[in-house]
Amino acid sequence: MHRALGVALSCLTLASTAQALDLWSAPHAGLRHLHRFGNGQDLHVMLVDLDNPEVAVVATRPEDRFITTTEFARRYDTEVAINANFYGRGSCGLAMGDGVVFERAYEDGCGASLGFGRANESSPFDSLNIPRGPAPATWIREVLSGKPWLLRDGRAPTAWVRPQHIYRPNPRTAVGLTGDRRTLVLLAADGRRPGVPGLTGFQLVAALREFGVTDAVNLDGGGSTTMVVDGRIANHPSDRVERSVMTHLGVRVRPGAVWWAGEVTARGSTQDNGIGETRELWVEARNTGRRPWRPVTEGGGSPVLELHDGATSYTASVDRLTNPGEVGRFTLRWLPRRGGQHPLRARLALPDGGLLVADALSFDVAVRDTVKPPPSRLAAPPAVATAGLGLGGCHTTPSGPTRSAWAVLGVLGAAVAACRRRVRAVRG
Repeated sequence: MHRALGVALSCLTLASTAQALDLWSAPHAGLRHLHRFGNGQDLHVMLVDLDNPEVAVVATRPEDRFITTTEFARRYDTEVAINANFYGRGSCGLAMGDGVVFERAYEDGCGASLGFGRANESSPFDSLNIPRGPAPATWIREVLSGKPWLLRDGRAPTAWVRPQHIYRPNPRTAVGLTGDRRTLVLLAADGRRPGVPGLTGFQLVAALREFGVTDAVNLDGGGSTTMVVDGRIANHPSDRVERSVMTHLGVRVRPGAVWWAGEVTARGSTQDNGIGETRELWVEARNTGRRPWRPVTEGGGSPVLELHDGATSYTASVDRLTNPGEVGRFTLRWLPRRGGQHPLRARLALPDGGLLVADALSFDVAVRDTVKPPPSRLAAPPAVATAGLGLGGCHTTPSGPTRSAWAVLGVLGAAVAACRRRVRAVRG
């Protein structure tokens, strides 16, 4: 009897599981969308490829707080958007959009945060003591926060203190990162309707682990849970109308965007150099890609200016951190070893050996055959004694040479001799 009941329950479980359907789609480059429904669930999961340069993660700026997720998607031109931080007297926990921190923020346990950079860098971090910033790293530009941590370094808490509703089925919004930090996972689970109660915190953890998530944050749920895809609400908010929420997280897709790109705006070199004298060749370029250019002193891994003059190779990195849209300068110090004209060719190269700019950079440099002597002060000619006749007798006065003194040097010498003979005659 008990055995027959166990078999029947197993069959019922299998039949119930079979009713859950997974519908996958790829709405844009770098995005995969799962809609899972049946078996008491109705959830949407968006997998975001952070390695794809066409993808950019954006969060709400302070001036756009407390708008609907649909309006956020419209203003920020995103293909995907979800609601984010809890709200009350402001944002619950640290919130940042485009590098600007929300000043109206409070703590209340919302210390589980995810940060993102311009090049889709991502990092989970604890922000319990910094609800109004600053972010723990200068590259972080977008931040959302929530409570509690659903997963941290692959481990799920065995018990949560708050919110208490985490133990009951409810509509849920969550966001997570895979262990390699290469995939962002956005999840919106519906609930509070017949046959679809929602997810508990434990069910939410299980769903996120299915996609390899190791760090995940529980965000504002209930009637706030909303996922917008291509301008339309993909899920069914439990309020049946869309709420205005404090903050949001979105994914923008820009076809054709690349990590590394540049546009040369100017180039040149110093002048009047001889053999053995260092010459500076420089190139200014605008960063038109997604990744910032960094000087070699800051870790490198960015484009460099390369030159080979037939004997020696030279390289130079950008002079300062150059973010997308900014202009940076590459200054290369080249040492000529022969005179004459030098038709040099240089290139802006990528870390993997590719080219930042397709065309070679030309420098037609003239080098003097001899080294220019260093500037020095010419020694003054020695003072010349000049003779003068006065009422008291003949005397000599040292003075600086004049133009006429040089011309009549011989005459002056004769006059001096005559004066000396006169002095001897008077004494004798």
